[in-house]
Amino acid sequence: MNHQIYKKSDSTDWMVFVHGAGGSTNTWLRQVVFFKQHFNLLLFDLRDHGLSKFPLEESPDKYDFDLITWDIIHLLDHLKIKEAHFMAVSLGSLFVRKIEEYRPDFIRSIVFAGGIFKLNWKMKFLMRSGRLLSNITPFTFLYQLYAFILLPKENHKASRRVFIREAKKIHQREFMKWLQLSRELNAQLKKSFNQAMQAPALVVMGSEDHVFLKPAKAYAAKYRDTVLKVIKKSGHVCNIERANEFNEEVLRFLL
Repeated sequence: MNHQIYKKSDSTDWMVFVHGAGGSTNTWLRQVVFFKQHFNLLLFDLRDHGLSKFPLEESPDKYDFDLITWDIIHLLDHLKIKEAHFMAVSLGSLFVRKIEEYRPDFIRSIVFAGGIFKLNWKMKFLMRSGRLLSNITPFTFLYQLYAFILLPKENHKASRRVFIREAKKIHQREFMKWLQLSRELNAQLKKSFNQAMQAPALVVMGSEDHVFLKPAKAYAAKYRDTVLKVIKKSGHVCNIERANEFNEEVLRFLL
């Protein structure tokens, strides 16, 4: 896996960043400058994203959430990172929940930006449609469609542009494998929604996240130890759209 390390000192806490589907390490550019003053940072491109290109003969025909999760775990073991604060955006939040399931010893705290806790009817319909259209429609069109549905407003333009630009780096055959993850997504989310996070957790959402804000509020109401912060005039990818406010909220939570 392609990865980047920003190391402050041996005694400094680690922060691990997990991007979402279609993202890359570039998702976190506005966090790196801020958080490298306070933590050691590890950023990586998930399988098939950014510069993480696995040889075809080493890549299975079908992906599942365990495969992607163990990619991350193996990287952390390889780098001898014993414990870290985990920050994830969008679908990356589910991989952190899976890490918590398999290796809770890794997780010192959790921060979600635009966390995903449940799928509403819009997303279920969108994902089913995407699977049906994927054989006849270029995947770049589907990504752009997803981006405009999730991030429809003018002030979402910056995060929408990053999402589309990074998603174009994924090959069609890998996109198809990732799209198939949507078949098990709802079951994975149901499982995680009914489990409290064991580590201290902060969920930061945009007030204009018309798809995922309501489930995040329901989760925080159900599990009172989860801290929910809502950033005004921001959409789903609040760490890009309102980076300064997002970074300050996270730092207050962690320090």
